[in-house]
Amino acid sequence: MPKSRRPLCLLGPFEPYGREVESKGGAESSEDFRGKYSLFDAEAVCEKGGSVEIGAATFGDHDEELYVHNNTVVWSAGRHVRKRFSCAATVVQAKWCRMSDTREPLLCVLHSDFINTYTPSGEMHIVPLHCRVSAIWPLPCGLLLQRGADRTPTLSSDTFSLAMESPIHHRDWLREGFRDSVISPLPSRRSSFLSTPPASRPTSTFFYLQHPLEMPHPVKVEEGAKSRLLSDMDESIIWSSTVVPYIVTYHAGKRQHTVWKVKAAPADSESNVLKDAPAWDIMESISLQRSWTKKGGQQQAREVFVATDEDGVALLCLVIAESQQLFSFRLHSSDIANDGQGEPKLEVAWTITAISAAPIVATRLGLKNRGGPAYDILTLSPDGTLSLHIGRYHVCRYYLPVSTVLSLGLGSPGKGSASVVKPVDAASSRRDEAEKIVGLCDPVQGRVNVVTESGKMYRCAVGLTPSSAITVLCVNALSQGLRPALYRYLLSRLLEREFPIADALRVTTAKASGKPDLEWAAFSGLITEIIRDMPGEVLPPKKATPHKPLKDDSSAWNFLLQSSMHRSNLANLRYPALMPKESISIAETLPMPGPIITDDVDAETAVYFSVMVEILEVLHAVYEDCKLDTLRWRELWQLGATLSSLAAAGGEMEYVDHYSRDFPLAVPPLPVLPDLVSLKNDWKVPPNLFQWLENCLRGKRPAENMENLPGLLTKESATCVDWSRRVIGFYDLLTGGRVVNGRLPSGVQVHIAPGIATNAEQRTVLAMVAEGFGLPELDRLPPGVSLPLRHALDRCREAPPGNWPAQAYVLIGREDLASTHVARPLKRMTTHKIGEKLNVDDASSVIKQFDDLWMAAPYTLHLRPISSLPGSSDPNDSADPDGTSAGVDPQVVDGMELMATTSAPLRFGRDLRLNEVRRLLGSSKPVAVRTSNAPDVSDPDIVAQQQAQLWQLAQRTTALPFGRGAFTLGTSSAMLTEALPIPKLVLAGRLPSQHDATVNLDASAGNLADVTSWPEFHNGVAAGLRLAPGQTKISRTWIVYNKPDEPNFSHAGLLMALGLHKHLGVLAATDVYRYLSQEHEATTVGVLLGMSAAHRGTMDPGISKMLYLHIPARHPPSYPELELPTLVQSAALLAVGLLYQGSAHRLTTEILLAEIGRKPGGDNALDREGYALAAGLALGLVTLGRGRDAWGLADLHIEDRLRHYMSGGSDTIDERQRRFDGTVSSINSVSRGFDDQSQVMEGSTVNLDVTAPGATLALGLMFLKTNCEVVAARLAVPDTHFALEYVRPDFILLRLVARSLILWDSVQPTEEWIQAQIPGIVKEAMLVSSKEDGSPELPLNADADLEALAQAHVNILAGACLSIGLRYAGTASAEAQQSLRHYALYFMNEKRAAVPHGAAASPNNRRQYVDRSTLETCLNVAVLSLSLVMAGTGHLETFRLLRFLRRRTDADGITFGNQMAISMAIGFLFLGGGGLTFATNNGAVAALLIALYPRFPTAPNDHRCHLQAFRHLYVLATEKRCLQTVDVDTGLPVYVPIEMTLKETPHYGETTFSRVTPCILPERNLLKRVRVCGPRYWPQDIELPALDKPWWEPGESGPFDGGTLYVKRKVGARSYADDPIGCRSLLSRAIHKSGDGNCSQAAGRNQLSEVDQLVSTFSADPSMLAFAQLFCSRADNSKSSGEFDNFCLQALYESVSTDRPALLQTYMALYTSVGALIDRATGRGTSANSICSDSLSIYSLKIAVAYCDIIDQSAEGKPLVQRTFLTGLAKRVDDILNSPSLFSSEAQSPELKPFFSELFAYLDSRQFPLKQARQSDYGSKRTSALDTRVCCILFSCFLCWYGIPQPRRITSALRQLVTEVPGFQNTMRSDLHSALPVLALALPSTPLPALLRISECLPFLSLAKFRSL
Repeated sequence: MPKSRRPLCLLGPFEPYGREVESKGGAESSEDFRGKYSLFDAEAVCEKGGSVEIGAATFGDHDEELYVHNNTVVWSAGRHVRKRFSCAATVVQAKWCRMSDTREPLLCVLHSDFINTYTPSGEMHIVPLHCRVSAIWPLPCGLLLQRGADRTPTLSSDTFSLAMESPIHHRDWLREGFRDSVISPLPSRRSSFLSTPPASRPTSTFFYLQHPLEMPHPVKVEEGAKSRLLSDMDESIIWSSTVVPYIVTYHAGKRQHTVWKVKAAPADSESNVLKDAPAWDIMESISLQRSWTKKGGQQQAREVFVATDEDGVALLCLVIAESQQLFSFRLHSSDIANDGQGEPKLEVAWTITAISAAPIVATRLGLKNRGGPAYDILTLSPDGTLSLHIGRYHVCRYYLPVSTVLSLGLGSPGKGSASVVKPVDAASSRRDEAEKIVGLCDPVQGRVNVVTESGKMYRCAVGLTPSSAITVLCVNALSQGLRPALYRYLLSRLLEREFPIADALRVTTAKASGKPDLEWAAFSGLITEIIRDMPGEVLPPKKATPHKPLKDDSSAWNFLLQSSMHRSNLANLRYPALMPKESISIAETLPMPGPIITDDVDAETAVYFSVMVEILEVLHAVYEDCKLDTLRWRELWQLGATLSSLAAAGGEMEYVDHYSRDFPLAVPPLPVLPDLVSLKNDWKVPPNLFQWLENCLRGKRPAENMENLPGLLTKESATCVDWSRRVIGFYDLLTGGRVVNGRLPSGVQVHIAPGIATNAEQRTVLAMVAEGFGLPELDRLPPGVSLPLRHALDRCREAPPGNWPAQAYVLIGREDLASTHVARPLKRMTTHKIGEKLNVDDASSVIKQFDDLWMAAPYTLHLRPISSLPGSSDPNDSADPDGTSAGVDPQVVDGMELMATTSAPLRFGRDLRLNEVRRLLGSSKPVAVRTSNAPDVSDPDIVAQQQAQLWQLAQRTTALPFGRGAFTLGTSSAMLTEALPIPKLVLAGRLPSQHDATVNLDASAGNLADVTSWPEFHNGVAAGLRLAPGQTKISRTWIVYNKPDEPNFSHAGLLMALGLHKHLGVLAATDVYRYLSQEHEATTVGVLLGMSAAHRGTMDPGISKMLYLHIPARHPPSYPELELPTLVQSAALLAVGLLYQGSAHRLTTEILLAEIGRKPGGDNALDREGYALAAGLALGLVTLGRGRDAWGLADLHIEDRLRHYMSGGSDTIDERQRRFDGTVSSINSVSRGFDDQSQVMEGSTVNLDVTAPGATLALGLMFLKTNCEVVAARLAVPDTHFALEYVRPDFILLRLVARSLILWDSVQPTEEWIQAQIPGIVKEAMLVSSKEDGSPELPLNADADLEALAQAHVNILAGACLSIGLRYAGTASAEAQQSLRHYALYFMNEKRAAVPHGAAASPNNRRQYVDRSTLETCLNVAVLSLSLVMAGTGHLETFRLLRFLRRRTDADGITFGNQMAISMAIGFLFLGGGGLTFATNNGAVAALLIALYPRFPTAPNDHRCHLQAFRHLYVLATEKRCLQTVDVDTGLPVYVPIEMTLKETPHYGETTFSRVTPCILPERNLLKRVRVCGPRYWPQDIELPALDKPWWEPGESGPFDGGTLYVKRKVGARSYADDPIGCRSLLSRAIHKSGDGNCSQAAGRNQLSEVDQLVSTFSADPSMLAFAQLFCSRADNSKSSGEFDNFCLQALYESVSTDRPALLQTYMALYTSVGALIDRATGRGTSANSICSDSLSIYSLKIAVAYCDIIDQSAEGKPLVQRTFLTGLAKRVDDILNSPSLFSSEAQSPELKPFFSELFAYLDSRQFPLKQARQSDYGSKRTSALDTRVCCILFSCFLCWYGIPQPRRITSALRQLVTEVPGFQNTMRSDLHSALPVLALALPSTPLPALLRISECLPFLSLAKFRSL
């Protein structure tokens, strides 16, 4: 039979859209545009793992086009221009490619001298060329360059100027290799491509470009063990691929083709740094390996492409038009031969006669090959015939319907709409024959350009994949389940049928408009043809139905309906409204059953029947697969009807019975069988997945239940039944199955995601994740089938393992755990290399995690800042108790205006403490000045009083930036388009008594510049500290943008703040030089400290040189003398310590050790104390915590020399040699000897006032946390009167602090420990001095110095407080807080009781020996220590104390330093708005010690003893430890109680305590576990490893995603902010409703109308809200019954209160399915003419009941659905199937149960009953109370519900009993119940109700017939 041809789907004449765009722009058009454009797939320009969206157009099913014209490139898609740009030079070629380390694809544009690369996002790079490149070819990773004809290898000036003018940074041109090749005449290895090759050295023809920022490398050819350059210029590339690592070349001289395999070529061994690294990681080029060569004089191949073979293997195809052959090579390892030398060789697999060919996606759209579509081959034979091939096999033929285009007058192909194919007459057919096809080109997916003999080109589509879902499943199943030859035969038969298959451009419209499924009609017609072609009479002759004339033939409408135009419109699906209504088209009878296959039957008949059975089994697997998907139930009856005919024709009557049970109305009855026809005896049980699932739940192992599984499920490549395969695998795992050798006991394959699984439920969840079976897929399952899987998810929801993938947490409803898992930064994907398999799924899975995560919660709100919380009020309402300041104005820029957008309001939103802190630390408004208005005071006196008070307030105002910087630390981000705002430092005042008149500070009363200069510096630091660390947006450009024209103190402070946050690291050396060259003192200090802090501990040599440049004492003698202020030198010294922190660098240590004791020189002798202190602190930083373990420092005798600096005395000989001899010290030869130029004659004695503080702290930091008793003994507090005489009291404080740093573990926050630090003589003296009048005299040593003892006492107490503060910083220890608060109050009381200067006091009274300034210093130390312990907590009692201390004025002896200490303490208490605290690691303790040095300045410009800029180094000790909980559903921060467990330490055991988030976490090395507790949120138990590192480094992520813990609120509970005591939960309301049983009907209706409001309070799911509004309120549905309303209300409450919203769908599906059955039985339901799926719903209900039974038996908790609900449904089904009132037929005996007669007929005839009656009595009234069709439906439900076996199985069992059990017939007639045990043995696994029903029919059956079977 000649094969019929199919028309191509003609899209229209083709013309490049870029040409049309250029012609509109005025460009000259050329007719020859071939070669100037290229069409490609949209996937070529998609990102790895996702799609790219540009503008309004998105990538989809369309062609992408690149058009090149002169210097213009147009990128378009779907007649929309994506990009259009013009280049400065002529464009030679443009190609898309992918390169390493680039996520986006690159558009490579080849010019004469260079290559430009562009990304879709706009990034561009330039690759210069030094030789002519004729073409570029993309590879899977990289670009292949083909060298052109030789020319002079010089780089023209025009090329260089073009590159310089391009938007490329100059560093791209000066990268390694290019600059040397352009400037230097010497060639280098990396610039071999650009250098002029010597004449004797061969040059490569091909070059490889791996990255746009690298240089091209030559390509080598591997020949055995050797390699050489391919230098033959006649060898040219004709094809390359981005999918497979192969290229094809053509040698013009030899006229031969060569196929090369692309391999990675590692770099040369001498240049390899990473010897053991993989080859692709150290790759510099590629190599080619010859795989095949076609010798002989032939022209160049016309087409080369990659297709897909029949088995899915990639094919490399070459079309050589001269020989009219298509050569195909299989690119599979098993098909690649070996030449004996280890080189793989390709062999021609097969050939096809063709002159042109193209790869087309036509028949296998659903199949994937290596991550891409499967390509068929469209060939053009020499006679112009188009043929479609699957591999080598022909499928069908095509022709080009050009007559359609001519008749419709189509021009260019619009926007992608297809041409409508009209009926073709004879003239049109002759015209199509005359239009000969001569070529194919530009294939993209299923579209190709067809070139005709006249030179015209048409765009055509070859879309053969059906659009009908059921048809696609069947065709795919046939392709995967049948033999390839049989499938090809069926496919060709299907394609030969004359029916309008909707192509890809019309599918969506056709299906959406409700048109009939013509594709399924064609497929079912194919099955009918197969049945008709069987040998013999199978189908009965079709009766001719007379034409029924219309009622009124004379009407014009009926005349139109009978016209040929109407039939044409129906055939072409043009008018959906005119389509006939969908009707049930069922055949009258089934085909004649096939005969019994015996030896007498001919072989042809036997083969034909075996083919039909093979097709039946494959399609039955699809049928069972669709039964598990409720969305396919509406189409399933069509497949059942078709398969019933196929099964009847094949003689498989059990299959017919199976389909009749499911859809009794869709399966026609069997015809009357002739007497000679008998049914087959070897019957097969059709697989039933519903029965398999029920048996699996009831304990029948899968290995014993194999007969109910289709064989296609166990086939590895059968993707058409993936749905049922996954469900079977989940049930197998859920019932205890384990994967062995990749398969489960059921035989199916299921993947399991990585993760811990300790039980079957957890394994099932991981399998669902690995198989991509999510919540939407779970909703598609029948409700009963989904219940066990939902139960498994619910069992894992409470406490899932911690290492599951994020999708698993989403699946079980724990989006909080999934958010925590996904929020961690993902690792960078490995770069794809040539030769590796490009797995797009791996890339997409990383990106898809986030999409999958939030798909489960699509109604999530965005996280927004909290503007107000309950209990907060307007900041303007806050009043100043002392009247010194006004309320807070939110519009004033005070540097704290953004604090309301942080988490601080959530922590402290219950009171006004945040507003009070903002008021206390605000310095941008005038302060209130209040003076007495006595009448006797003159105006000048009043002005003087105002100025005096204003000067006192100015000291407090200038100290506020210290606290404000700590309060706002890291709470905002930078705006790149705006300069950083710095709040004003306002020193003016306002007069409330004079209507807030402003009073300015009188500058003549003092030097105003000295008052405001350094405070402005601190103000700039405070402004810069607001920026959070780790921000990548802060760039060099932004920092320079903020630079003022003239240097000032504010910007200097900003630079230091940026350095403390490590932002100054982006500055170049030239930027630093510009800042330092300004010679501005504060700017220099800020830059030095900022740069060193940004590079802390790195020992950067460049920064080191810069710092030593500012230390003149270390300059060589020949260096020019520099005049540098002492504070700059001090800053440089400490900066050196920061740069070399913890390194124990010998040279640096020696330098700093010498600087401590350096003699005064020059005019800077007054600032020596600050200089020596800076040197000592720097020395402590360099040797921080190293103690005696620092190797290489032992000969320096650091301990002895520091002891010498602390205790004093004359220099030893060795010391003098070190300073003067120059032979011992290695630094003396390069240092300037300032000792000899000293103007202060100190001699050889050490000045302890200068050296002791720095040496003491250096020794303490050096032995920090070493617990060295020997060194600590040297720092002991003097315990004799003689020793006290030689130690200053304030030095005792430093000694105690240093000693505590060394004995770190011995510090305790108790009163006993503090008192233990006081020597006995001091305690005795304090006891004597504190005696009251009249008390007995105590003995006192006559030599005692009471003043020294009293001052030593208070300093010891202050030192102990500072030690406790440093030891317990950031711990919020209650014991430490009480102790420090006690001593702060003690110092405050002592100061209040201190004797004023000059006043008389009683003898031996200690209060007369301690002045108020000393007590104030001790008080400041105590409150600072208290703030260290309570840092970030906002402790209210501490805050009240600090606020009281701040109110004091200068009359109490308050100086600038005291105000600074109080301001810092307030800032520490609210550090970072409550989000930060202090750490206690070595670096943090050192930074805190430097910042809190207990010597406070007296004025704003006082730097004598301690540089004020050092006070900001506390930033280096801060740590983000605030844990904030965020509701994953709403995205808002919430209060959540958590439980934290601290690990056991030597001081205390394992401790557990509770906090409410947001809260401060303990240090990471102490915290063991964090657990979310409380009844309102789902629990989490997080185990934390003890790591000695910060919680979250800036820019990095740690536990809790940088301080955020996602939690999920249980449905039915409200947040703690809305319901603090839990009285407004859903359960409380539900109990109240159920308890009020006597409410009136009107009240009940009001409650029902408010249900939607109640549900909206506890659930954000719009489906739940819509359900409450539409189904639970009678006001909206007045016609609904009250019973249904009550059920909906109860189901809603059940789902919401148990936090299982998905169960609502299950409840409704089960309830409505049983309700539909009842309505149908009672005549109230759907019309009986429609096809229903009641039997499938009954199966689902049976599985649900089996699930509840197994849960009750296993005692594994309660089932998800209430047991009483399922029991009630089962009882209603029993009642409806056993109701005698529904069966009042005359033939029905009242003693017999319903359906007795039907069951008897069913068993007796072994056919489904009522079929003949249905056919004969259709439309007539029956005597029965039920319609025959309804009775047929109910009988099918009866068989399914009671589990009646098929008649063949029953008759087989009865035959066995009659023949093998003697007397069975007599026993059966005498006593039916006694026959049940025997019947149960013969019919195992049959339910008891079914056995009872069968036994009732046994007396009436003719058992003699069974003997004859």
